[in-house]
Amino acid sequence: MTRRMIFHHPLPLIPDAASASGIRPVQMKRSFEELGYEVWEVTGYTKERGRLASEVRYAIRCGVRFDFCYSESSTMPMTMTNPTHLPTRPFLDVGFFRSLRRNGVPVGQFLRDIYWVFPNYRESLPFFKLRAALAAYEWDMRTLRHHVDRVFLPSLKVGEYINLGNVPVSALEPGHGHAEPLSGPEEGASLFYVGGIGPGYKLHELFAAVKRAWEEKNLDVRLTVCLRSEEWDAVKHEYEQWACPAIEIVHGHGNSLREYFERTNIAAIVVDLDEYWKLGVPVKLYEYVGAGKPVMVTKGSLAGDMVERMELGWTVDNSPEAVVELLERLANDPQEIQRVRARVLAQRDAHTWLERARQAVEELTGAPVPEDEEKRDSSTGTKTVAAKSGI
Repeated sequence: MTRRMIFHHPLPLIPDAASASGIRPVQMKRSFEELGYEVWEVTGYTKERGRLASEVRYAIRCGVRFDFCYSESSTMPMTMTNPTHLPTRPFLDVGFFRSLRRNGVPVGQFLRDIYWVFPNYRESLPFFKLRAALAAYEWDMRTLRHHVDRVFLPSLKVGEYINLGNVPVSALEPGHGHAEPLSGPEEGASLFYVGGIGPGYKLHELFAAVKRAWEEKNLDVRLTVCLRSEEWDAVKHEYEQWACPAIEIVHGHGNSLREYFERTNIAAIVVDLDEYWKLGVPVKLYEYVGAGKPVMVTKGSLAGDMVERMELGWTVDNSPEAVVELLERLANDPQEIQRVRARVLAQRDAHTWLERARQAVEELTGAPVPEDEEKRDSSTGTKTVAAKSGI
């Protein structure tokens, strides 16, 4: 019997997305296909999402059976994802979820983030825009409390900051899409950071430490930082004092990252911490693990707690002195890096996007994914409504 699921996302899917908010929905959808599901999309802006939701409802009336609906939220409220941010159909998504559940289709949503709970968000918008946004976020919370069967969170700690009522919750962390681990140098300490820079991702202490290790300690250390060129242009004046041959700024994403991964033997997430770093683990951590790279991460973050618990790398205070001390130890003992890499390689297969999709299926349906279905070719086994509409 054909197994079908509905994939809901209040934005268009972007196959070559570079940001975590765009990568996750695409990877989760592909993983459901790889597990053998016929995926019907209800994605896009309001008009397109409404049309696709109507097609699903019609299919259900015609006797088509769906095993579950999995929804990936946006960083924006569901009702305000249109380019204009106007909530033209505020009841669209809640009405769709309600109709699915009335027809016996369990609904789960991954709640991407709760930035709106914290003071920095509330200080970033003019008064009237802020009131509208907060009202829309609370509407989303009401939808989750009353019209879904399970809420997936970046970590269970997120649930302490919001009111989800009695709805069951699970942690559904990011995953990685690396088919195989990548090689790297066997001598020295070569660090790689990929992602954003600026508020929330302040790398000043890391830059200062690498320059000091290079110039004052004469250590064999390198740092490659990969980020969007426009982001670097906006902040590079803050980092000019640490410019040196040991630090290289590059721009790229997707397959172009392979070259940078293979230049390095340690991945870095050494940043200033704020409250939000205690609530979630960034996608880049799992991308690092998928690439087979031990991770150096700031002590006190949720990512740091995970790295310590699973012995996937090293935690360090976000200070030049602490980072230099650790770099000196690793540069002088490359075998320590290789020992930690071996632990990373032993655990990487448990953190793929496929495993995250499998977890979502099992928690929404109450049954494991049949092993003999998983290898079905998604190119012939998938029928997406969105494919018919040209998305």
